[in-house]
Amino acid sequence: MEEYEKIEMQLTSRDVVDFNFSYMKRNGGIWIIASMGVLFLAYAIFQISQGKPFGSYAFSLFFVIFSALFPITLYRSAVRSYQNKFLQEKKIYEFTPEGFHMASESTTSKVLWPDVQKVIMNKKGIYLFIASNAGHLIPKRYLAGKDAIRAMVMKYTTPKSREKGKSKLWVKIGIYVLIFLVTVAIVQFYLAKHEG
Repeated sequence: MEEYEKIEMQLTSRDVVDFNFSYMKRNGGIWIIASMGVLFLAYAIFQISQGKPFGSYAFSLFFVIFSALFPITLYRSAVRSYQNKFLQEKKIYEFTPEGFHMASESTTSKVLWPDVQKVIMNKKGIYLFIASNAGHLIPKRYLAGKDAIRAMVMKYTTPKSREKGKSKLWVKIGIYVLIFLVTVAIVQFYLAKHEG
């Protein structure tokens, strides 16, 4: 029997929000911002406990506020991007062993499995990237009873496209910690210079 699945779907703003958060989690962005926020908060608390003037920890507090607001900004960005007419259109997807075909009111596209550069599969759905800034979002509610779609994605996309890339997360965290330490050193240098 030939492998074939067809779905008709329409994205909601919630689907786009879920995608943004899934993407940022997978790439470590949320964890890096949260880690930096905690480090800067700890530094600010330490400076306050030492009786240091506000200027010595003002930047740290700014970054703590930025870290706290980052998820809100990410959410608002997703809701704004949903205003794109294409995202709101009904789409029909047909999945075969060669790839998948998508048709909507304004466009059609055919993607071969080897052209899928990155795959994210999680409890929210399947995200198929065909470029760094272009992809297809398939929410989980449209995948109910469509196990063949997941099977085809696993079978026909390349193992490289399904890699999580966790090793990059630690490199990014290392870079941000280094930036944090250099920033603290520069602030301390200028404070010592003004006090002396």
